[in-house]
Amino acid sequence: MTILHSEDLATEPAASVDAARAQRRQVVLDAARDVFVAYGYHGTSMEDIGSRAGMSKPVLYTHYASKLDLYLAVLQRYLDRMVEGVRNALAGTKGEQKVRRAVGAYFDFVDEDAGGHTLVFESPVPSEPCVQWRVRDAMNTCAVLVSAELRAAGMDDVRAFACAFSLVGASHSTARHWLDAGRPIPKHEAVEMTVTLCWHGLSSVGVVNRGALGSAR
Repeated sequence: MTILHSEDLATEPAASVDAARAQRRQVVLDAARDVFVAYGYHGTSMEDIGSRAGMSKPVLYTHYASKLDLYLAVLQRYLDRMVEGVRNALAGTKGEQKVRRAVGAYFDFVDEDAGGHTLVFESPVPSEPCVQWRVRDAMNTCAVLVSAELRAAGMDDVRAFACAFSLVGASHSTARHWLDAGRPIPKHEAVEMTVTLCWHGLSSVGVVNRGALGSAR
């Protein structure tokens, strides 16, 4: 016979409640994402999101205090995905392949969910400092990840950060153009063109072509 201690009885319901609440918040985020992408920030109301999520407006407000809070939560989910994609791309590879995977991470990000790309890079609420800060912070984080690889290859801090921001900027700008143009060429070709430009630029910058970044292709 299993003996249930009092603390087990106390924690089991709480865990179930927390799991159910987390699941409801996920439903809210998914619904908010769909409505924000379809109608934009200013064209969306909390009633619209609640209706999409299948819950009343008062219940929706128990999860998020305002429409802006909810927008920021949806935005942060995409920013985290973008940063994690770059982080994973830089792990376990060397040289040109590392650059290829980093560039590919941006193309994957915009290709797999064009709506998420719109929320991140074409935010309808750019006047909100908190929105600007989050996007800028995520882009800076990606550049810091790339710059760490360049510094490990022997580049000094100033040049490493300059080149890292150039690589990040070129990658996400080219990926956005490719998407906005209607994917005119296969994604792998667009990635390869960007990699060729970035790699030849990086390999010609001083010590990097002799360091760890340039040791394997």
